[in-house]
Amino acid sequence: MKLLKISMFSMIMSLMMVSCTEKKSDVEASMIRVNLDDALPLKEAASSINVLMLNDSLSNHFPGNINKVEWMGDSILILDSWKDPGLYMYDSEGVLVNSYTKRGNGPDEFVGIVDFNVVPSGVVLLDTYSTSQRIYLDRNLSFLYKDDAEVQANHFFCESGAGGGVWYDRGNVAYGPNKDKLVYVEGGNRKAVLPVPSEVENVTFASYNVFVGVSNDTILYLPAVEPKIYKCYGGHAEVFCELDFHGLWPDFSGMTKENPLDLMRSIAADGKIYSTNMLSDGDNVAVSFFCKEDFYVLRFSHDDLSSPKLFKVDKDTLDSLGALVAMKDGCLVFGGPEKLLKIRTN
Repeated sequence: MKLLKISMFSMIMSLMMVSCTEKKSDVEASMIRVNLDDALPLKEAASSINVLMLNDSLSNHFPGNINKVEWMGDSILILDSWKDPGLYMYDSEGVLVNSYTKRGNGPDEFVGIVDFNVVPSGVVLLDTYSTSQRIYLDRNLSFLYKDDAEVQANHFFCESGAGGGVWYDRGNVAYGPNKDKLVYVEGGNRKAVLPVPSEVENVTFASYNVFVGVSNDTILYLPAVEPKIYKCYGGHAEVFCELDFHGLWPDFSGMTKENPLDLMRSIAADGKIYSTNMLSDGDNVAVSFFCKEDFYVLRFSHDDLSSPKLFKVDKDTLDSLGALVAMKDGCLVFGGPEKLLKIRTN
């Protein structure tokens, strides 16, 4: 199926409206001040929208949920960790051409994929949570081999340089003696980089993307329940930018944390920020989050924090778009199992 203009899809025709008005978040040194009252509706900021329909050419499996999207050359890789677990490969016209869906305990199978990275040789998957392993696939998604990964890792990032280091995010799990949050492994040497902050111990909200590559082996890291972004390189992490939400960031230190779902509902009911996520195309960075039922996207350049933009997506519009799943060529990419929508903003 060819790439189609969004005008063929009446349910999101309103997104074609363009506004000349631009409102920005204030920036001061390494602090981005995020005022939700200044958010510009995304449907007014969209200058162009294209849709790519995703078509099933394989009969046995088809992703029912999108957790992560990356490009490998002209191929589109989609991870479904929930409904029909596996990694799916589409061509540039949206046709499903291959998949890795071998679930089980066999030597070439997976238990539960939680993340994946594209590397020069193909794809690396992070399998399971408690007994983590990395699974290596070639560029056609054929199995190559497995090795051990950081136990209880939620996310990872494989560096592409000669050193080949790997970053792991363990979330805020601090039930046992291991209270390391951010871990760096290179050449078999493990380095604990950041600990779990005491005020958010065992706050275990799910997050889809916490690592993004911005240049060579420099990455940005957004912890799931901390309003700050770290710059990570050479096994070190330093605060890159703090996010000031004008009192809307929840105070986890005074909350009951036994039930993550109840905690999330409480935060949403109180009108606080929740469900942060971070994406990048290498130049542009997007941090997304919810407040009540509205969805927001804070967009900025990683090498220039002076001109961020804040967009708002209401619940009805978000339901028609799907989740924000990627950035590509300076555009925000929304979508679900049947389509990807590439939105360019002013």
